[in-house]
Amino acid sequence: MATLRKLAVPILFLVTMLASLTLGRFGAYLVHSVAIAAIGALGLNLLTGFCGQISFAQGALLGVGAYTAGNLGNAGWGIWAIVGAGVASAMTSLAIGLPALRLRGLYYAIATLAAQFILEYLFKILEPITNGISGLLIQPLKLFGRPVVGDQALAVLSLALLLAAYSFLRWLMKTNVGRAMLIVRENELVAKGMGIDVARTKIWAFVTSGFITGVAGAMIGFTTRLANPEAFQLSLSVDQVAMIIVGGQGTWAGPFLGAAFVVLLPEAIQRTGEAFDIARLLFALRDMAFGLLIILFLLFEPRGLSALLRRLVRWVSSLLPSTRTSVLTVKSHPSPPGDPNE
Repeated sequence: MATLRKLAVPILFLVTMLASLTLGRFGAYLVHSVAIAAIGALGLNLLTGFCGQISFAQGALLGVGAYTAGNLGNAGWGIWAIVGAGVASAMTSLAIGLPALRLRGLYYAIATLAAQFILEYLFKILEPITNGISGLLIQPLKLFGRPVVGDQALAVLSLALLLAAYSFLRWLMKTNVGRAMLIVRENELVAKGMGIDVARTKIWAFVTSGFITGVAGAMIGFTTRLANPEAFQLSLSVDQVAMIIVGGQGTWAGPFLGAAFVVLLPEAIQRTGEAFDIARLLFALRDMAFGLLIILFLLFEPRGLSALLRRLVRWVSSLLPSTRTSVLTVKSHPSPPGDPNE
């Protein structure tokens, strides 16, 4: 049974990859959009959900990844441009986190918010690197010398990177570093009392989260073929935070469920409006309806979609007929009071 559970996630990803090859352009576009958003949410979930450090600079870090991958990809780095984007975002995340090591809670969140605005400004003025407000045109990603241009191919690549990020984080959280992050999240004073280097643990969280976020940013650049300052504003950071809150922060299913919710809900609202010929009305109300649904969801299920899904699975399981068979045993002597066999 344990072996089946370990194989369930890779098998699910493999099936989704194969299915992506048969989808149309729009279906494959939705798949890689959700997968890329989930990669970024996994990175933020490590920092916020598992280490307890709230960050509002996620959008800017995605931008660092996109611009780095764009420049390296245009220079002929191929698939290594994604790695370079991860390294650049990791170093940027470390630069944001180091001055904030002494800050906690709201003060650290405000520091990351300031970093978001600073990076947004740098995206506009560093024209030799970012091409300013016009945006940086990005050539197609080349894999083994061949350009990856179709939505189906991008969906498969995005899912492969998502599986790699998920597998790495699952491994990381089983190490001493991962367990230290969980203790720091609960109480930094207790962590220090246990001999844990809190600053070093946070640095690991900053770097690892930044690298995964950079990979997501690189895929945003290669799928849109354009890195523009307007695409990496505070609203993108809020979307990423919403993903882990709605999905369930500190859970493994949360980033996947939250990414699907945040990415697909606006599309569902738009398609519904087109079907009932009220597209203009719903387009105007889409953002408000999106925010309202998130508020209502948080009021009634603050632990996220992952908790709701677990409850749903338990409810469905309770409706299924039990497969257990009761065995009547004849006892030669009475059982003592409190015997668990009774």
